Amino acid sequence: MDKKIQIGVMGPDESEYPEEDEMKKRMAETAEQLGKLIAKNNAILLTGGCGGVMLAASKGAKEAGGITVGSPGRIRNASNRYVDIEIITDIDAGSFIFAGLLGCDAIIFIPGGAGTLAELCFAYRNKKKCIIMKGYDQFYDKLVNGYLDRGKSIKLLGAETCGDAIRLAIEK
Repeated sequence: MDKKIQIGVMGPDESEYPEEDEMKKRMAETAEQLGKLIAKNNAILLTGGCGGVMLAASKGAKEAGGITVGSPGRIRNASNRYVDIEIITDIDAGSFIFAGLLGCDAIIFIPGGAGTLAELCFAYRNKKKCIIMKGYDQFYDKLVNGYLDRGKSIKLLGAETCGDAIRLAIEK
């Protein structure tokens, strides 16, 4: 039996969305499209399982017939309604870093706040393939094709489109 690739989508919760309505809408649409493409490529979606980017990606994956996994923290049934499998942890904040991120074969980042940046750093340290969606944040855009340390563990990849991000996530 071939194992399915597991792709994470990281990004802000609604409370961390930018103030501009157009950017909020763009982030949600991008996350939903990523979820759909993950499902259409017979991969499993992993997220923190809550709102914002996590909800939009999970919705997209479910609507395309995919499998969704969420790790919302310590409370059972705290995930959004599109999560199939819920992983409960003994911590709340940052629970996805420990429960879900290490299970990902690749992770697509929609730039967000400190939580998203922490996930990017943890993924980098664990040599996970990291793909940053470009055009959302100048700070994150500057990281593309670079490294987070002198050890140059992995090169951070960038994608302009959802299709490019999925292609990068799936290719070996």
